[in-house]
Amino acid sequence: MFVHENWMKAGIIEKIKSLAARRKLSDLTVGPVLTWDNIHIQKHIDSILALPGTKLLFGGKPLQNHSIPSVYGSFEPTAIYVPLETISKNFEIVCKELFGPF
Repeated sequence: MFVHENWMKAGIIEKIKSLAARRKLSDLTVGPVLTWDNIHIQKHIDSILALPGTKLLFGGKPLQNHSIPSVYGSFEPTAIYVPLETISKNFEIVCKELFGPF
């Protein structure tokens, strides 16, 4: 999601974080990532956070207290801030799709 600085000042990230926090396994608003396991999801998060100017906005942790098999991913909805200049220099990694709440 591209966000203008005015939307950042208006609190769009806090609103999205609040909405993401309501997602849970019990009502199926969050579920397993069938294409990536937690090891690969964590590596992807770590590789993006190693880029200049990035920061974790929310999430970034595995789900707790579930019975999802370890061959699937089970992460909290996650958002990472990446500056535009970092995206353009690292497009392949930043825009890699993992088909989950990331």
